[in-house]
Amino acid sequence: MDDGRLIRVEKYRGDAKAVIFIVAITNPSKAVDPIRKKAADPADEVQDLGRVGAALLTALKLLPGEFVRADSQR
Repeated sequence: MDDGRLIRVEKYRGDAKAVIFIVAITNPSKAVDPIRKKAADPADEVQDLGRVGAALLTALKLLPGEFVRADSQR
C-alpha cells in the first residue's frame, strides 16, 4: 500500500476544535477532495499537513481512497 495524507479541517485559522483526518490517498491535492466533499462544510479551511506511512494505513485497515477521523475508534 502507498502512503497517505494527514488532513486538517477547521472553521478558521487556529480553530481549537479542528478535526484531523487520515486519508489513504498519496497525492496531497487529491487527498483533500473527499474531505471537502464528504466531511467539511463549504466555508471550512481544509489543509494537507503531510504524509502518513503505509504502516498506519494498514493498521487502520484503510483501503485506497478511504479516510477516517484521527480521533475515531475503528
